[in-house]
Amino acid sequence: MNNHYLSRYDFLIDLLQVNELSSKTLQSVTCPTLIMHSKNDSAVPLEHAYFAHSQIDQSEMCLLDSLGHLIWLGDKAKEVNKKVVSFLCRE
Repeated sequence: MNNHYLSRYDFLIDLLQVNELSSKTLQSVTCPTLIMHSKNDSAVPLEHAYFAHSQIDQSEMCLLDSLGHLIWLGDKAKEVNKKVVSFLCRE
């Protein structure tokens, strides 16, 4: 499979799963969690990121200026990668 297909497939899975998350499920997350969301995401509302952040005890939220839902693509990809690596190195 090429990367284009994987991105589209992952995107569709994201859309399906976002409707299945409940407070109870999110509150059961006990590990440090990085929530990354683009301010320009037209597929998943920003409120979903805020909701997850409010429900996961050890969460950190990172709002991005990346293009749309696919935060790992585009001119902000290096910034996204740096934030992920920084988060992982702290833990």
